[in-house]
Amino acid sequence: MSFFLSASAGMLLRRLAEIFGSLVWLAILTIIGGIIVLLIIRWVIDVAQINPFGRVVYYLRRPTDDLLARAHNSQFYYPLRRALKFNPAILIAIVSMAIIGYVSWMMARNLMTILDDLAKCLTAFGSGSVIAGIQYLVGSLLMVVIYGLMLMMTVIFVNWISGLFAGWSFRAERRLAPLLRFFEFGGTYAGWAFLILWLTLYLASIIVQNSFF
Repeated sequence: MSFFLSASAGMLLRRLAEIFGSLVWLAILTIIGGIIVLLIIRWVIDVAQINPFGRVVYYLRRPTDDLLARAHNSQFYYPLRRALKFNPAILIAIVSMAIIGYVSWMMARNLMTILDDLAKCLTAFGSGSVIAGIQYLVGSLLMVVIYGLMLMMTVIFVNWISGLFAGWSFRAERRLAPLLRFFEFGGTYAGWAFLILWLTLYLASIIVQNSFF
């Protein structure tokens, strides 16, 4: 009976992973796409020099006020303004939203992978393959650790680009500090610790996925 329940739970998890992926993709398209459309409308309003105090214009601009304020505080703002000779705040905000949409989908896919791996684990236990089930379980736990570290790095990266998630980014930096110090080799590779750690985790995820599943 327990074997049957495990197999059923595995099938359910796999189905949940598929539904989750579809919902996240729809949410990303809706939210990120909507914000980008509002930013483009705001740019058109600014170029056309439409009165910003009108009721319709006010409510079209308001949702992106905070995002543009963060874009003005971005470390890329003044270098881009000098290079492009115009206010790049809306451009920075649009690029930031596109990056956030991409990394959000990437993290969602990582979670879908973990759910699928757990489904394989439960299915293996349900079919009586205990050794295979243990193998899948160990692999799933390793993937959770790897993807958890990559998620923290993603939060730091998004904060660096857009200024969003400052509190989460600070806590993630504190937790990753020992690993970043370990990968800080100095010399020619000074300052490359973040990228080296990301590549190491990415390669580790591929190795674990191929070895345990």
